[in-house]
Amino acid sequence: MQQTRILLEKAADQALPDWDFLAPAYQLGQFTKGVDIFAPGEWQPFVYVLRGGLVKLSYTNAEGEEWIKSFIGEGDFFACPNVLVAGLKTDYGAVALEDCQVEQIDYAAMKRLMALHPAWQRAISQLLQSHIVRKEQRERELLTMRPEERYQSFLQTYPALAKRIQVRDIAHYLGVTPEALSRIRKRLRV
Repeated sequence: MQQTRILLEKAADQALPDWDFLAPAYQLGQFTKGVDIFAPGEWQPFVYVLRGGLVKLSYTNAEGEEWIKSFIGEGDFFACPNVLVAGLKTDYGAVALEDCQVEQIDYAAMKRLMALHPAWQRAISQLLQSHIVRKEQRERELLTMRPEERYQSFLQTYPALAKRIQVRDIAHYLGVTPEALSRIRKRLRV
């Protein structure tokens, strides 16, 4: 649970109590490149923290076209709000882009700790706030920026990840075809 502890205690800006309470709700998963961590339509009431590797979260439409909502690098977290908040099933999938180690914690156990300790409430609240800010930025970029600007923003925001992600996946993240991204990269001399 080492990466989860680092993430949450950084968010709380202090040590958190009762980590042993989470032990029964914790699992370390190993996923090889290309394997689903979860698929659309599943019940996944967990918070995932990436210990190592790279993950993409993506939607697939009825025609099989993929739209990537985000990439998750080491030390970051992901979860499906539809499941955690609304009690629904996942509406997107999580796929390992590299061999991954993923820490998985049942959210119900985390909620019990939040009810017992203000520090846990603060940690989860901080993580959710940072998540909301990132999603707001992503939405703004998709709605207000040209593809070339979105690509430049992606390179600035995720310089290390950009080198590890296939051009096709970056294109699906930006909402353009791989061919259009290739033209953008040529214009920018990337």
